[in-house]
Amino acid sequence: YKLFKRKNIKLVLSGINLGENLTLQSFYTSGTVSAAMAAALNGINGIAFSMVIDYKDEPPIEAFSGASKYARMIIKAVLEKGFPKNVDVLSVNFPSKIDENTRIKVVPMARTMFDEYVLERHDPRGQKYYWLGGRLKHGFEEGTDVHTVLVENNVSVTPVVLSNHSEEAMRSTLELMDYISHVETLEPSTSKKR
Repeated sequence: YKLFKRKNIKLVLSGINLGENLTLQSFYTSGTVSAAMAAALNGINGIAFSMVIDYKDEPPIEAFSGASKYARMIIKAVLEKGFPKNVDVLSVNFPSKIDENTRIKVVPMARTMFDEYVLERHDPRGQKYYWLGGRLKHGFEEGTDVHTVLVENNVSVTPVVLSNHSEEAMRSTLELMDYISHVETLEPSTSKKR
């Protein structure tokens, strides 16, 4: 809005994020993904890049060399061939270690990768607060982003479409509402006949 006055922006790139954004569980809480999604909401295609990080501290720049190589290949392909038809955002996740066997796979997102839990704790003043945590699941479903990156050590590319419905969802919901409109009130009447 300020720097470019919304002109001549062909593509928005976000990342490489320090940490993966795999599965729907992470997708909707990611600032990196949100930047690409915000671009798409403004009519500009976006690519969100994220990478599994095995470092306790911020990793050295060399840790991103493999991911950067693949990111450049993806960006070059998009600029030369155009963004995939009917896709608004590409969510790209890199494994922590990339080698000569690493491949790019186009896969859907899994639903979850963590079993979530809530810890009740107390602050220094004795007030309760709650900490959301999660344990990494095992046995990820093949053919999904999380399996591709964490098990196969490949790069996952997930096409995302900004749509709040599908034709099937609209049709089945319409059938439900149609059913409701033809059913008499199920609650017993409280009014007395006169």
